[in-house]
Amino acid sequence: MSFWFFSRQRLEINLGIELAVELHNHVLPGVDDGARSMQEALQMMLFWAEMGYQKVIATPHQNTLMNPSVQEIDSAYSRLQYQLQEQEIPLYLTVAGEYLLEPELRERIGALRTFGPKNYLLVELGFWILPIGWQHFFFELQCAGYTLVLAHPERYEYANESQLKTWYEQGLFLQINLLSLAKAYGKKAQQKAEYLLEKGWVHFIGSDMHRADQIEAVRYALKHKLIRKRMERFLNPTLL
Repeated sequence: MSFWFFSRQRLEINLGIELAVELHNHVLPGVDDGARSMQEALQMMLFWAEMGYQKVIATPHQNTLMNPSVQEIDSAYSRLQYQLQEQEIPLYLTVAGEYLLEPELRERIGALRTFGPKNYLLVELGFWILPIGWQHFFFELQCAGYTLVLAHPERYEYANESQLKTWYEQGLFLQINLLSLAKAYGKKAQQKAEYLLEKGWVHFIGSDMHRADQIEAVRYALKHKLIRKRMERFLNPTLL
């Protein structure tokens, strides 16, 4: 297999350099609804390298509908890591997961893949209905030693300003998607992402990129003025 994507030209100076770590994506090829091939995964990795990122944390879906095994994830990771080295793409790749808050998750407490110095766990909720008992479930996860990072709160239909404030004041770490700022999920998600940035309630920025055809939307979002305005608040660089 031969690919030559990486340019040895000087990296473009932009916000990717300052963010340093991309922490929410579906780049591992063939394990969920993300990258469909090694070539597509390498296109995504090349983009992050060109943007100046130093590290990518892959977060494959983990739920009852998309539940790749540890072996499948580790195999995809190893194959992608090998190609990064072969193609001399200067990125450090690690693996965590994006976990749906559902009853089956309880069976896996203690064996969930996390990232960063504080045992961060990326958790997503249902898009249309706030799960019953979510507060107690979050408490269980916190008691098990996980620091909860709520994935893309701007995308949840029920997440009005009051709910967003509640999550922030309860100590959840909030992660918004760059694709939301590019209006990839509609105007409401974009407005809520911008509201969270204006309030200074965003802890992490991630792309949630699934496919190479989303690269230009993410590139566009990286130019958003509110990212620059709140850059010092983001914890992405602490994950190096």
